[in-house]
Amino acid sequence: MSGRLTGFDVVKALAIFLVVAGHVWRGLHTAGMIPDTALFTRVDDAIYLFHMPLFFFLAGLFFQARGGFVAVLRSRVLLLIWPMILWSWIDAGLRAAAGIDEMSALDLLAAPFPPSGVYWFLLALFLHNMLGAALTSLPLMPRLAAMAALALTATFGLIDVRPFDFLFPTIIYLPEFLAGVAFALLARHEVLLQPRLMVPGLVLFALGQTILGIGLKAQNLFWSELAVAAAVLGFLLAAVNLPLPARGGAIMAAIGRQTMPIFLAHILFTAATRIAMLRLGVDALVPHIVLGSAMGMIGPLLFVEIANRLQVSALVGFGPPPGRRVRWLRREVET
Repeated sequence: MSGRLTGFDVVKALAIFLVVAGHVWRGLHTAGMIPDTALFTRVDDAIYLFHMPLFFFLAGLFFQARGGFVAVLRSRVLLLIWPMILWSWIDAGLRAAAGIDEMSALDLLAAPFPPSGVYWFLLALFLHNMLGAALTSLPLMPRLAAMAALALTATFGLIDVRPFDFLFPTIIYLPEFLAGVAFALLARHEVLLQPRLMVPGLVLFALGQTILGIGLKAQNLFWSELAVAAAVLGFLLAAVNLPLPARGGAIMAAIGRQTMPIFLAHILFTAATRIAMLRLGVDALVPHIVLGSAMGMIGPLLFVEIANRLQVSALVGFGPPPGRRVRWLRREVET
């Protein structure tokens, strides 16, 4: 195992699984397979309370602006904007081919502008990164003050991006990204890597879910922000310090390093699995959840292996390819 902070890769593996499972859950609801609306809402709210804010916090926590603003712009266009464009085209093309949407060639070309479906995340993360890069020119204290002002302004809903409504997610999750950046500036990542913090993390996570469950989150901004913060920090502290066996931890960390491919491609596999099972006459909820979530993880990982072997990882938006053509999971487990 390499010397990097593998505990955070474990967190990302668990978080991306929740993204996949959450989209499976919502897909089943859209298909009319979850008649219990209250059940759907409870599970959906519990997942979406923290898993996307967690990803933005982690993005801020590991944000770096090497080489200055122009270098960051160049790298983020390749790592975030190109995948957003390509996979928006793929998603729109498949939906048109399946007869779900009717669109002309021009509509297809315009599909990523603005991004629809799950790909809003990439645009929001790109804009956050560029803001972070712009702020790096400031000395530490003015930089922290500027981030605090921006976070508070976004939290209180004082940034109005209308009529560009597609930018609302960028504003909504800006405080979490800036909180991650600020934490990294003020403390080392290793501060979070302490096994004794796992139990407090579980308590915090339970607190956030309890605030949601008893209805306090919906009452006002204070309870809403407290629920999100407690759930995000609690999940992070608990997951990053999980006492996993060496091999299990290596596998989880290896999966966590493939969050981008899983995010980009999982919808293809979850939707295809649901359609295939329905055509086979399987309409029970649990098999759909289990198999849909499993295929949403396994399918993209197979794509990663194929892309690596063909040396097209960067071309398909999966990031830089490995230096040698080996099985990524075997390499992670054995080193």
